[in-house]
Amino acid sequence: MASAVAPIFGVLGSCMGCMVFVENIAKQEPSAMNLMTFSTFLFISTVGLVSTSKFFTVKNQIPLKGYFKTVTMFFIVNVVNNQALNFHVPVPLHIIFRSGSLLATLILSVVMVGKSYSARKYISVFAITIGIVICTLATSTQGDSGLSMEEASKHYKEWTIGIIMLTFALLASAVLAIYQQQMYEKYGKHPDEAMFITHLISLPFFLIMGSDIVSAATKLSASAPHSVFPWLPSLWVDLIASCLLQYGCIKYVYQLNSRVDSLTVTLVVTLRKFLSLIVSIVYFKNPFTPQHWLGAILVFAGTLAFADIWGSQTANKQDEKKKQ
Repeated sequence: MASAVAPIFGVLGSCMGCMVFVENIAKQEPSAMNLMTFSTFLFISTVGLVSTSKFFTVKNQIPLKGYFKTVTMFFIVNVVNNQALNFHVPVPLHIIFRSGSLLATLILSVVMVGKSYSARKYISVFAITIGIVICTLATSTQGDSGLSMEEASKHYKEWTIGIIMLTFALLASAVLAIYQQQMYEKYGKHPDEAMFITHLISLPFFLIMGSDIVSAATKLSASAPHSVFPWLPSLWVDLIASCLLQYGCIKYVYQLNSRVDSLTVTLVVTLRKFLSLIVSIVYFKNPFTPQHWLGAILVFAGTLAFADIWGSQTANKQDEKKKQ
């Protein structure tokens, strides 16, 4: 477990730090989400080209055809999740929604793979679903009193589109998890290679949004000078920081996955999401009502119950008694 300490703190620190910069960009220039996604993919691909592929001199353990379904779904999930922020979806709700991935995973695992689950897991998923619904309704009723009727109607329509996008991304992320599991079962686990290839092959897809990326880059260049690096626009500094931290977040998750069991990974990722939620509320002063807190508690408690931390701890104690 000692070897997992660094990855655990790496996941918590880098992922939470990344969300701060992502939310700052989303608040000041929401149209930059495609640019942010592209920049992250480009950075991870460049690092992987040097450190993992060594400029394509290292032979792939998984053939390129094995990545096709995974890469396609991976790209869609990342782009749709980030684009949802462009439709007035608050970051706290965005975090809570993405924490409900267990719901989509359970449903699609039953439908696509034919798995069966205990009653406790279905109850956990029900709690997660109710939590997301409560948070969504609480956000929809907040409104902006300073908007005209026409502006408020447009705002609500865009927000609804954002919620639909998050729902789609939630289901797509579950399909992605199934595709990744099937790929690893067939070819073996090669996380560094998979991390590099999935980001590299996704880069050509960004050509379809090239004009949007260029337009966003122009807007970021017009932002105010950074207080620490006055020769650089502030939003470009935020973008660079988000790329570095996002790389660290993904890298540490892969490392953690290779050193501890999936239960521990689930708990760390859940804790990271909860802490990111707290940071978003406190640092950016996002509105968070008692209804939001109730929904958030249901989502995170349901996630932990799904992972069965209490049952696993009891089982471990029983095992220790048997050994004695």
